[in-house]
Amino acid sequence: MRTMARVKTLTFAVFLLILLAGQATALSIEVGIDEVLIVDGQVFTFDPGQSGDRFLVSVSSHGEETYSVLAFGENITVGNVTYVIGSYDRQNQRLTAHILGNYTSVRVMKKYDFGVEVIEAFDTYAKVKIKNTGFYPLNDTLSVSSSSQGAFPISSSTVLKEVELNLAPGEEIVFKVPNPGQTLVFSLKEKGISKDVFLGTLEPQVEIEEITGSKGVKVKVLNKGDPVNATFSLLYSSNMVLESKKILLQRGTSWVEFSNFINQGAVVVDYGKVIQQTFYFRPALLVLENISREGEHLRVVLKNTGESPFRGFVSVTQNGVVVGSPTYSEVSIGPGESVSLTFKVPEEVRYPTILASSDSGTFSFTAEAGASGISVEALSTSIKVPLGGKGSYALVLSGSGRVKLGVEGLPESVGWKFYSGESEVEELNVDGSAQVVLVIDVPSLPRGFSVGVPVGFNVTVRDENGNLHVIPLEFEAYGLAFLPVYGDNWLAKMNFTAETHFVGIPYRVAAKSLTPPIQFEHYPGEKIAFSYGNYVRSGLDITLHVLSSSGEILHSSSQGKGRPDFVVFNESDFMLMLEGDRFDAVLLVADYLRKPENISFELLPKQFGEGIKTFILNATSLRGKKLALDVNADRPVEVRVYYFTLNREREDFDPLSADFKGAFRGKGEHVSGEVPLRPYEDFVAISIIGTGNVSLTMTAKEVPVSVSGIGKYSGELTVALLALLLVVVIALERRLG
Repeated sequence: MRTMARVKTLTFAVFLLILLAGQATALSIEVGIDEVLIVDGQVFTFDPGQSGDRFLVSVSSHGEETYSVLAFGENITVGNVTYVIGSYDRQNQRLTAHILGNYTSVRVMKKYDFGVEVIEAFDTYAKVKIKNTGFYPLNDTLSVSSSSQGAFPISSSTVLKEVELNLAPGEEIVFKVPNPGQTLVFSLKEKGISKDVFLGTLEPQVEIEEITGSKGVKVKVLNKGDPVNATFSLLYSSNMVLESKKILLQRGTSWVEFSNFINQGAVVVDYGKVIQQTFYFRPALLVLENISREGEHLRVVLKNTGESPFRGFVSVTQNGVVVGSPTYSEVSIGPGESVSLTFKVPEEVRYPTILASSDSGTFSFTAEAGASGISVEALSTSIKVPLGGKGSYALVLSGSGRVKLGVEGLPESVGWKFYSGESEVEELNVDGSAQVVLVIDVPSLPRGFSVGVPVGFNVTVRDENGNLHVIPLEFEAYGLAFLPVYGDNWLAKMNFTAETHFVGIPYRVAAKSLTPPIQFEHYPGEKIAFSYGNYVRSGLDITLHVLSSSGEILHSSSQGKGRPDFVVFNESDFMLMLEGDRFDAVLLVADYLRKPENISFELLPKQFGEGIKTFILNATSLRGKKLALDVNADRPVEVRVYYFTLNREREDFDPLSADFKGAFRGKGEHVSGEVPLRPYEDFVAISIIGTGNVSLTMTAKEVPVSVSGIGKYSGELTVALLALLLVVVIALERRLG
């Protein structure tokens, strides 16, 4: 039903007097011509006349609409709410409306509007979610284009996709935009509404993580997006294609193996974009691990310590003549693999030569196949050595005679020396018993080996008769840096340190220029490494590097002076290194969330006895909203939420401290709460401490504009304010005649 209504001054005055007797709410609020004002269930809109002095006002309530043409100072009442026309900004087409009456909430919405959320974006596509955030249904054509700036100050755009929208208020649609640029422009053709979304530098959808060699070249690739068809090509010698394979890459990690093997070349992956990575494998290197004899049966064990497979033939000779049966054995030994072979050799052959030949090279080993005058024993065969440190092995030699000492299979970057007492030796006279010490010198950055992975090699002892003794040894490197835990908590107070650092706990780090590699626990999933603290306040600049366990720099931060540094990465085995000029910083690695998610996980106790998991949530898309958290666990846990945007807020992050300086905390098997997010929010940190199975639900909530009734204050204040408003309105109406 549509009616025309004009409320006169007397009616309005009587209404105000009625308000004086009870509870009331008063508010002045601006409404644009493209917006609706919602007061409880009523919807207020306006259209200005050509002169801009009078307005067609519409108020809909419970399916009925009330219209009135009003000027400045005039009003319309619908139900218990009165709307008074205030000032009008002609340039911006915004009207100030004064609202009086009994109501509980007020909010302003666009008549037609939409929100854009980037779910994921790569060099091949951007997956976006479009939500109707306006009041009315959205029926329009959405055009998506890529905006770019040329060499001249003229911007150009290319239409990438058009989508027909038929969305009810609050309804969403998800689609992919192919080949996006750094900036996407979303435009409604009929409504004329346009929004820019800056994507920044787009990371490749597909990355080559590792290239290894076995029977053929194997490639480990990571597809971070939706399934994609990809062509893999194996290139050699001036980019000639040796082999190609077409693969449907599913999301996640995949292995692709070529049937051919080459020592040096490149792998090219075409998935709509093209990436290429070169590789080089050290040639096969055989060592004689063991040799033994029982009667005529000679058993030899060969190990390939190179990076390329060995395919060839092994035979037993003496003075260049084959003396073993069979005359040869065909073998294929992959990198790091061993093979055991048995030959029948006449007993009179005392010093056989083991000959291994292939197209890539020949290896020969001469050893005594029987008793020897020298025996060798290693007191320790496996040790741990810090990066940049030294390790030692004690060897006991028994017997008599002169021996020559050597090492085989040790990475070239690792230095080694033999010592007898204080003297460095390469040869030694043994008379009864002697002890030598092998000292290895591990570099500060791993080269040819990986942190946390045992490296096998051999000590060789050859006596004056040519008899060879092979003693297998190994070492494992670990990070040299032991950082103290940051903060005012029990771990920091007890000066707790460990060989590996833990994800989710902040550490203090100070250095003059470059820190040693800082080893962290094996931790799968997407993570973010943060550095912040005193150097930010001092306006200094540092660079945060993410390294592989073999010392390769994978990622580096690029933030400027006086700004915290962070890097997002996916590697499960990693180390960190900070580079700067005399800095004092806090270092944190945590799980990274690009948007609110529902997550289930198991909290396991760390080495110090407590379980902890920390999430850093990117809150840029949630600014002005509320983050609702709901945590359920099969055992009591503690939930802590911190603002993590400002440098001082990051310094307050101390999840194990008894002095809580965050935004929200709770304990129990079920914890829920809300955290309001500020208009400038960048990150929020969420820590869950305890053990057991945990599920975490995160929801972003809109924050409506709510108005509290004046009646909640004292009665005297209510009467005074409304009386003053009544005087002002009557004076205005008299002035307008």
